[in-house]
Amino acid sequence: MYLDRTYRPRRRRWSWLNLWPLYLLAVIAIILYEQQPAWLAPQEPTPTPIPTRPAIAFIADATRARAVGDYNVAMAAFEQAAILEPDNVEALMALSEIELMLDNAPSSLDYAQRAANVAPQNPRALVTLARAFNWNDDNESALSYALDALELLPEDATTLAVIGEIYTDEGLWTTAENYLMQALEKEPRNILALRNLAYFYELRRDYDEAIGYMEQAIDAAPLRFDFHIQLGRMYRVGKLNYEKANEAYAAAVRVYESPMTLTAQGDGLYFIGDHLQAVRVLRKAVEIDPDYGPALATLGMALYARRNYEDAAPNLEKGVRLLGDRARIEHLYTAGLAYINQEPRDCERAIPLLLKSLEIDQSARPALQGLATCGVSAPDVD
Repeated sequence: MYLDRTYRPRRRRWSWLNLWPLYLLAVIAIILYEQQPAWLAPQEPTPTPIPTRPAIAFIADATRARAVGDYNVAMAAFEQAAILEPDNVEALMALSEIELMLDNAPSSLDYAQRAANVAPQNPRALVTLARAFNWNDDNESALSYALDALELLPEDATTLAVIGEIYTDEGLWTTAENYLMQALEKEPRNILALRNLAYFYELRRDYDEAIGYMEQAIDAAPLRFDFHIQLGRMYRVGKLNYEKANEAYAAAVRVYESPMTLTAQGDGLYFIGDHLQAVRVLRKAVEIDPDYGPALATLGMALYARRNYEDAAPNLEKGVRLLGDRARIEHLYTAGLAYINQEPRDCERAIPLLLKSLEIDQSARPALQGLATCGVSAPDVD
């Protein structure tokens, strides 16, 4: 076969069209870059949710806070535990006890009833409810629940002490003393037995015995601010020892600075005539709680003593309104007199306060004099 030696294969001609796949990829890349789809854009990391703390953790915090006298933190933590677990008996009982320490008997009863509803066979819940009823002047209910608690937990010192307190308020002295002494025999350092024995002897006007037991209670529980206040009352009322009384009130404030403790201290200072210092202390109490009736009323009295009638009148009037039936006659007529003594005289606001004080004592001379100043006749005496 003949071969043409001059043949050369044809070379393929190169063209830009051969690169069309690369052009296509470039266009796609540009479109993706411009559009920035969510899956291509850099994403912020999603934070991991913080787990909710369990109620037991709040109870642990509250217990530690109460052990060092930080009652604000303790109450807040116990309340949080009760929110997380509405049937948490420990939190409810603790809140009931602290409310009694703060002299908030209705709130204490509310917490105690919730605890007893959750655990009707828990003797500690029942005795907590018994004491709350006692402080709300329902001794029939108090004794019923206390005896139920004692049946479930015989010879319990705290329950015996509560029964003794109930009988003390009923004036059954022999029975009360018997239960209180039983409680002390079972548990010599039981703070409720010691406190209630002090209360028993205070009502019997045996102030030496009362102070002795109260000091033992404070030695056993030095961070119970309410015990310091009660000791101050015993020194002031029973022994007329105002220096010791004010030392006790100051100790209460050192333990727990609150409207209650500051009011006790301010009242003690007012009583001995240190009106300037009383005003300073009581203003601090009102700053903490502008609606704490006892602080407002006592502050008004101290301001009146300093002849600051313009400030005394509104503080006294608000304090009287917040105290309600607990307002003392001197709060009422002093509020009226403050309105009369200020410039200009305000008889319109003074008269209702003066008349209200006469509902308590129709012969109250300051109220009668105030009405006469305003040109109003005293109401007829039945």
